[in-house]
Amino acid sequence: MMTSRLAPKVMASQLVRVLRRQHPDYHYLKKVFQYTREFLQVGPAPSPKRLPALLTEAELVAFYDAVWTVQHLTHVIMLKLLLVTGVRNAELVHLRLTDVDLHAGHLRIVQGKGHKDREVLFPRSLRGELAQYVDRQRGQGATYLFESRRHRPYSTRRLRQLVAQYGRAAGIEKRVYPHLFRNAST
Repeated sequence: MMTSRLAPKVMASQLVRVLRRQHPDYHYLKKVFQYTREFLQVGPAPSPKRLPALLTEAELVAFYDAVWTVQHLTHVIMLKLLLVTGVRNAELVHLRLTDVDLHAGHLRIVQGKGHKDREVLFPRSLRGELAQYVDRQRGQGATYLFESRRHRPYSTRRLRQLVAQYGRAAGIEKRVYPHLFRNAST
């Protein structure tokens, strides 16, 4: 059995009659309505969860072409691994050369999300390219798979910047960020 509610404007006018005698200011009213919400156990409505706007196959191809035309080897390998493995940003940028097992075809993720270790497979088609890249990095005395010129691992911020930059270069209108590739690879 549902009772009819007063219109909000009518309820407001009734509250005004009660509150006017108190000569309220903004802060007083703010506190009054804070306690009112607590007594009535009313909270904000939960925000609706949205699904990410995934990239289409044509957009993925355009993105890959944009990366390939620049031919920056580190970016090519980094973004290929991101695309084919679906690893998280932080996991990718913190990969060490010792975490890459070319013979077994997997990457060892150390202390990933939830402080858990795991292994992620990568396709055979990437092994040759990745082997050459790993050899090059070892020759330069690198510790991490992807290092900046200062011999520090790439930051997750830089990875997001690169993905957005190549997304714009590919002419993709929607927002492009690394987690989209995680969704695309699953």
